[in-house]
Amino acid sequence: MPLLKTRPSLAMKISAGLSLIILLGLGSWQVDRLFLKKDLIEMRQAQAQMPPIAVPTDTVLDPDMAFRAAYAEGRYLNDQEKYLMARTRRGNVGFQLITPLEQEDGRIILVNRGWVPQDYREPETRPDSLIEGPVRVSGVLRLPSEKHWAQPENDAIRNQWFYVDVNHMAEDTGADLASPYYLELDDTPIPGGLPIGGQAKVELPNNHLEYAITWYSLALTLIVMFVLYHRRPSSDDEKDAQA
Repeated sequence: MPLLKTRPSLAMKISAGLSLIILLGLGSWQVDRLFLKKDLIEMRQAQAQMPPIAVPTDTVLDPDMAFRAAYAEGRYLNDQEKYLMARTRRGNVGFQLITPLEQEDGRIILVNRGWVPQDYREPETRPDSLIEGPVRVSGVLRLPSEKHWAQPENDAIRNQWFYVDVNHMAEDTGADLASPYYLELDDTPIPGGLPIGGQAKVELPNNHLEYAITWYSLALTLIVMFVLYHRRPSSDDEKDAQA
């Protein structure tokens, strides 16, 4: 005797339908994220590979300039180092060192020189990093960052910075800003090996395809389970078959 389908309850239909909509929505969202991330990576790569320009001064902040290859000249104000806290590298905790670069007119460009292990926070532990005299440094332009809801407030008194607020940092330095951008240095070796440059994330992880496949696979699994479940014989059908 052929097996008859079990009639699904209204609650089960609604639950399965809502779950399917959510899973398909999450999969489609990840597909959108996939292409957005791809475009972002390509934009950063293109900007970083362009011929470097001098860090723009006396200009309005342009978001399209993010990660543009650039250089700056000046003199480090080593006594005004700023520590960008809670930065990791290869699983090790440390900070990123931001040092004002003084221009001829006395204004400054903020320079993120790279990552330093926590044990080398005190300048005397890394004397080679205290470069004196005129320098020319290169890297990529970065935009000031805004405070994330989970980040602590910057603490200038304790020299603990958790996001790059160029205006606050310049105020703490006691100098005027020459540029609304800051420069994040490349991995050009420096004496003593610290700080370690090249921390700008031009390459970003793009796992959204895997996430999309996961959500779509769960949606397909839900459909298969729904169909198989409702192709089972009902209890009445089983009794009739046994009779």
